[in-house]
Amino acid sequence: MFWLHEEDLPPGAGGERFGAAHLAYLAVFLALTVCFALYYKRLDARRRATADRALGALVLLCGLFEYGVTALIGRFSRFSLPLHVCSLMLLLTPLHALTNAARPGSPAAKLHAFLGAAIFHPGLPGVWAALVFPDWLAYPFWNYLSVSAFLSHGLVSVYAASILVKDAEAPEPRRLFRRDLRSSALFMGVGAAVMALFDKATGTNYWFMAGPSVDSPLLAARTSGGYTGYLLVYFLTAALVTALWYALRYAVFVRKNR
Repeated sequence: MFWLHEEDLPPGAGGERFGAAHLAYLAVFLALTVCFALYYKRLDARRRATADRALGALVLLCGLFEYGVTALIGRFSRFSLPLHVCSLMLLLTPLHALTNAARPGSPAAKLHAFLGAAIFHPGLPGVWAALVFPDWLAYPFWNYLSVSAFLSHGLVSVYAASILVKDAEAPEPRRLFRRDLRSSALFMGVGAAVMALFDKATGTNYWFMAGPSVDSPLLAARTSGGYTGYLLVYFLTAALVTALWYALRYAVFVRKNR
């Protein structure tokens, strides 16, 4: 069953949420993220750049493996495009790694800063939401898509640890905080608008702008409040998560350095 796509799997072949295999994945990637942060703190600038690029390449390879196999077995469609937030991280992470040595003030350096903000949020909360509540549990854990999905999401988390280390070391954390908050809001706002139009035009559901997933905690809002009620709860939830995430960043990386 390793190479089978969802449509070809026998009934009941999927994995169990919070079962032993799922919890093992979560524990491994949480430990790797913490250990990489501690390791990264000890590296000089040259070795940090090498580590960033190696991880960025691994993330990209995981994505290419998943989408390449799906195409080779004839199951790639408009519903398989790498357009969800987490899927976009498979492209933004290696691009962020490639621009980490850009000349300060250059367009590449500004792109690097913007991508870093997007990876910090919504990227990092997004990949952990996906790891804790994976929407690929129709697949058994030992399946090409399940393995690559866990690996790619987990490696984005590990990569994001380098961004957290740099935030902790920033000489002007308050200015960095304001810049990244603006960049994060721009990424999410423009992304949501574009994906809402794309979903409507193609009948897809990227960024869940057309409605919640089957196991989403926001399903009740769609059922009771219709599409308008769902969007309202969706955006309020996104705003709350953003506020809490950046409040945590402020407390850890800005206020303690004042």
